[in-house]
Amino acid sequence: MSNARLDADLPHRDTQDASSSNHPATPMIVNNYHGPVNNVGQAGNAIFGDNRGNLNQHAPGGQSERKAIDEAEALRYLKQNIAPGAIHDSSERCDAPKCMKETRVAVQEDIMSWIEAGDQDAHPIMWVTGPAGTGKTAILGTIADTCKEKGTLAASFFFSAFSGSVDRRTKRCLVPTLAFQLMEHGGAGGTREHVLSLIARDQGMIFTKNLEGQFIAMVLNPLLSRTQEHERSGRAAPRVIIIDDLDECDIVQNDPADSAQARAQVPIRRKEDDQREILSLLLFAASNPSFPFRILIASRPEVTIRDFFATDGKVSTRELFLDNKYNPDADIELFYDAKFYTICRRLNINPEEWPGEEVKLTLVRNASGQFVYAATAMRYIEGSPHSTGGHEREIAGQPSTPYRRLDHILGLTSSHSRDGKSSHSPLEDLDALYRLLLETCPDPELSMRWLRATQFSEGFPVWLLRLVLEASPGEEQRALGSLSSLLPTQIFEENLQKPYSFYHKSFLDFIKDRTRCGKRFLIEGEALTWITQQFFQTLDKHVEGVAGHSDASEGSYRLLLARLRLQKSESSFQTVVPYILSSDLQNWAAAWAERHQNRELIRLVILYMLDVLHRGCSRYLCRSSCRLSTKKVTDVLKAKGWKIPSFTQVLWAEWEGG
Repeated sequence: MSNARLDADLPHRDTQDASSSNHPATPMIVNNYHGPVNNVGQAGNAIFGDNRGNLNQHAPGGQSERKAIDEAEALRYLKQNIAPGAIHDSSERCDAPKCMKETRVAVQEDIMSWIEAGDQDAHPIMWVTGPAGTGKTAILGTIADTCKEKGTLAASFFFSAFSGSVDRRTKRCLVPTLAFQLMEHGGAGGTREHVLSLIARDQGMIFTKNLEGQFIAMVLNPLLSRTQEHERSGRAAPRVIIIDDLDECDIVQNDPADSAQARAQVPIRRKEDDQREILSLLLFAASNPSFPFRILIASRPEVTIRDFFATDGKVSTRELFLDNKYNPDADIELFYDAKFYTICRRLNINPEEWPGEEVKLTLVRNASGQFVYAATAMRYIEGSPHSTGGHEREIAGQPSTPYRRLDHILGLTSSHSRDGKSSHSPLEDLDALYRLLLETCPDPELSMRWLRATQFSEGFPVWLLRLVLEASPGEEQRALGSLSSLLPTQIFEENLQKPYSFYHKSFLDFIKDRTRCGKRFLIEGEALTWITQQFFQTLDKHVEGVAGHSDASEGSYRLLLARLRLQKSESSFQTVVPYILSSDLQNWAAAWAERHQNRELIRLVILYMLDVLHRGCSRYLCRSSCRLSTKKVTDVLKAKGWKIPSFTQVLWAEWEGG
């Protein structure tokens, strides 16, 4: 028998070699085995002889190769469910605030000594809290950098209410993101294998479990085994997990495509419920004597969070409140010194002559311990980073140089003094600064409309709001261009798919609060009416505009239409009717009906448009304007042989389409 070959691990063998006349160079091996035969790499036309044991055959490299494939697939599942932008040193956080050198020293020392104390401190959790603008995120970002350098940072998650990624605004990716960081630490081979083998076994179903199930499986169990490993090896383990801006964690919004009946069966859940769920989970972990980490949490003192730490978490938590005990005024003065020195050097001004110590002290008093006031004021005084030399052209009476902009702010302070107003609330001076910045816009009312539109629903991408709101080129810059101290106004191509971002959440709170915003306040219903007007005014360019963006662009457009269906005030909607009647709905419907990429999504786009047109109609009688506008759409559907949805089908989103 020719071309016989066997490669295997053999316990015992008697071998005879024979030559074939056809292939004299190839040995034929006949073996008698008296035990198991394992790890057969290759067998070609072999005679195994008298085998009194077990023969086990595997493909070359079978087990290790299969394991590598499983791990690669599991890692792919994991990466699809993390929020990379929430990690402290992510590219998304490249402009996040950090403590300037030699500032917030006492606060940082308190936090670092607590971290390094380990079990000597009876409180495994620290809650850093304080009013808006007191520098919580800057402090935790700096602490994260310090711990990373020392090798004591285990993992971090920085929530953000105005992040471009919804994954930083909700709890969905919290546990996978922590698990991903924990398994990437040097020497964490056991943790990595534990997490990836779990994901591979259930093919990613772990990400559909509740938060507790995910945490126990992907964080707690692997960590407890790893703690024992570190104890045996004597290696220093990371010491702290950092969670920032927990108060900005929001709920996951329901998809409007779900039927109203289905949504009615789901209990209403608030963001406070998710925040408490996260806190309960972290307390559960910290209460385990074998859990190896301290947990550092920062948030505003919101009621739900404050109540949790005053009750369930009281025994395990040390609270660090950012108040005057840490002398923020001295740090703010250092910040002003550094910023004014930079401006003076750029404009060739002698810092001994400008702005002067008394002026800086006035600005320190105005800040009332809030770094957000100091940072916003200095961004305004410096001017747009895209200006040249600080000498911009003066527009509509706006101050055009740092010198004049500083006088503008000081004039605001003088006005308060003349009016006999004293700042009992730290927010008073901050709000006055925000109102001043709004009034520097060429059209403050238009600016406020755009600002409210950026916060409409969960926040729509920049490209989409530009598409539906800009009735003529340049309107966005007219509305927002003067507000570069509050948000980035020069938006690069890679950021067009994200919502507008703002430098501080306190400004978003300001524009949503009538008592703080004053005469420029715009209620949500008025903002929705204006957005709807602009939507129909720009309708003719929508289809082409949506086609020019990513595959997800149609989904964003559908969501926007779904939100426009929320228009409830009939009187407000009447102001939209002229824009609807003058729009080219027929061409719009024809263009969408011709698209073939996603028939289900296109069906919903048309269905939601019909629902918007029906706003203000009763179940039994449509308005005459509605009959005119809906006919333009239904004529297109008839021409294509599609079924025409009834009023009820439109109302409940149950139309099956063409």
